[in-house]
Amino acid sequence: MKAYDKGDICTPFANGGLFTITKVISLFRKAHLMYGILIELLLSYLLLKYLAKTNLQAIGFLPSGIHLLQLLVGILWAVLYHCCFEYGLSLLVHNPWKLNPAYGIPDFWSSFAYLLRSVVYEELIFRGALLYLLIQRFGGRLAMLVSALSFGVYHWFAWQAWGNPAQMLMILATTGSVGFVFAYAFYRSRSVYLPIGLHFGNNLSAMVIFSKSDMLGKQLLLKQFVHDPVVPNALISLPALFLHFAGFQLLTWLMLKWYFSWRKLAP
Repeated sequence: MKAYDKGDICTPFANGGLFTITKVISLFRKAHLMYGILIELLLSYLLLKYLAKTNLQAIGFLPSGIHLLQLLVGILWAVLYHCCFEYGLSLLVHNPWKLNPAYGIPDFWSSFAYLLRSVVYEELIFRGALLYLLIQRFGGRLAMLVSALSFGVYHWFAWQAWGNPAQMLMILATTGSVGFVFAYAFYRSRSVYLPIGLHFGNNLSAMVIFSKSDMLGKQLLLKQFVHDPVVPNALISLPALFLHFAGFQLLTWLMLKWYFSWRKLAP
């Protein structure tokens, strides 16, 4: 018989079994995201139709070969960056990553699906119809700045940081700069697929591959030791901190500038 956690409250289910409240909450979150995405798409359609006299294709919503390629490139780029960074850092601190022996394919697909829904949900808010309308009205730079600041402020509440000024400033700087890069990807690609790919790859790496999320807990890879055996000196620590907080944003922005410049020059 399954041993339930102490904090779980069990309720009778239709088949006579038990269904924990935590599972109910999990299902509610999944349904909330799916219904939220459908509502976002409806509102996006209405906003684009009546305010811009266009449709969802204005945000590149309908899939195409180039959109799917951009989605894949965004995911692979983000995963590649985080894998290189985490591997290099593990060598510096002598704390290698190891596979979680209790982690299985169902765990991965559950986390994968949840992250995909949550990313699409956020992207439709911050890099969808609203950003398109802002670009049309105020131009790219101001629109991207508004989108980035909104994304940062959103994470004050998502991460329950309200009331802690130092933490709020750090969150605004980190998530706001990430949001700016995602907005830039939307602005240059004219599609939500590239920012969705970058956002999903970033979250997949941090939360699933390297288990850095308290919400999802232990996932694919775990540190060999709880505490790093070696603490690097300041000459190494400072660049490592910079790459941790801003490296992905900076390198992704440079990659995007190169990519779109290359596309202009391509025959």
